[in-house]
Amino acid sequence: MRGHHPFGRSAEAPVAGGVQRSRLDGRVDLAVVLNGFPRLSETFVLHELLELERHGLRLHVVALRRPEETVRQEALDRLQAEVEYLPDLADAAPKLALRAAHAALLLRGPKTYLNGLADAIASPDFSRANLRRGVILAHRLIRLGSPPVYVHFAHKPATIARFACLTAGLRYGLSAHAKDIWLTPDGELSRKVRDAAVVLTCTAEGQRHLEQLSGGHTPVRLVYHGVDSRPDAHRGGDDSGASPVVLTVGRLVEKKGHETLLRAAAVLQERGHAFRLRIAGEGIEWSRLQRLVHELQLEERVAFLGPLSESEIEREYTNADIFALACRQLENGDRDGIPNVVLEAMARGLAIVSTTGTGVGEALADGESALLAPQLDVEGFAGRLERLIVDPPLRERLASRARERVAERFDRSANLPQVIEALAAAALIPAALPPRGQKAGTALEAVA
Repeated sequence: MRGHHPFGRSAEAPVAGGVQRSRLDGRVDLAVVLNGFPRLSETFVLHELLELERHGLRLHVVALRRPEETVRQEALDRLQAEVEYLPDLADAAPKLALRAAHAALLLRGPKTYLNGLADAIASPDFSRANLRRGVILAHRLIRLGSPPVYVHFAHKPATIARFACLTAGLRYGLSAHAKDIWLTPDGELSRKVRDAAVVLTCTAEGQRHLEQLSGGHTPVRLVYHGVDSRPDAHRGGDDSGASPVVLTVGRLVEKKGHETLLRAAAVLQERGHAFRLRIAGEGIEWSRLQRLVHELQLEERVAFLGPLSESEIEREYTNADIFALACRQLENGDRDGIPNVVLEAMARGLAIVSTTGTGVGEALADGESALLAPQLDVEGFAGRLERLIVDPPLRERLASRARERVAERFDRSANLPQVIEALAAAALIPAALPPRGQKAGTALEAVA
């Protein structure tokens, strides 16, 4: 990093060949703004970036922070984009850069800059810190050639990206998901949605809410994240005579419902059922859940696996018999969308127990492709797990129907092109992009 560049470049973000490819020698086609990158729980974001690059787009990723995670996504090795981290302006050098950014924006387009500044200041999510970071981002985008912006998540990333686009006169698309939809105040979210060229979201419930906020100003597209629904995916057989393995995968946070699952496991133990419960993931509830395992005397049944790589998770899916996720909606409205781990379990031939009133119900039908219990219903959740533990043929029937459904509606290879189509329809990327390997040159050359 030369001089006092305001951004922190990622020395760790892996790309092809293990060396970052500089974008300073030319413009990029699309800037992608994220909260934290890379994050193990957001593999769908990485797969979107890889799909955009597969179609020849030159990307530049800007993250608001660098996650502190012990396990990295294996597919990161294929990402070509440079990753930068937006500074928090805590030292003198970025403050000098901030003054330079304001001056550059003013000189570039006085009317756009001043109108954008006024709009940002009048926004419900305005703060001096947000505006400062937005202006720094705007200046960086100009230096990158003023590409359109694609924002993942409607809370802080959308705030800063919107302020940047307002002051620099750039267009942006927004991808909204779960927590960022339901915990962002409607007045703030409405402005972000209406100012966007297009909004993508991953659940029908989210689409309805965002369409209402849009008021017809912005198209809101439903695009499921999707998973690899390979026909050769398989799991371990049931004829080993070992106790059935129940697997859950997810961050150890309240809305994932791990407490309900553990209490249901205690009920099953009291009823004399043999089983093993394996919990993959990490989070702020880890110590509390470990204590609960001790209180419920489940130490011989439950294993906490911590964060796992994709290949490690794959082995867990292969060795499991049942997948369980007791997700719930919190009092503040926070909830899951369609958890990707549920789709992964469907694709890998696992019978599933989860909860009603959540995004899971959009992916699975109770009694047809899964067994669903009411949220927080320990006895109900235990009863559904019990049915699958004692009835292997039922497990097979539910798993087979779930695999058919995931292949029909949630296959990644079918859903990722819809992201390309939505961004192209909003003129954020060139239309009719050919996949890499068809000798069409770069995305900019395609429309030259």
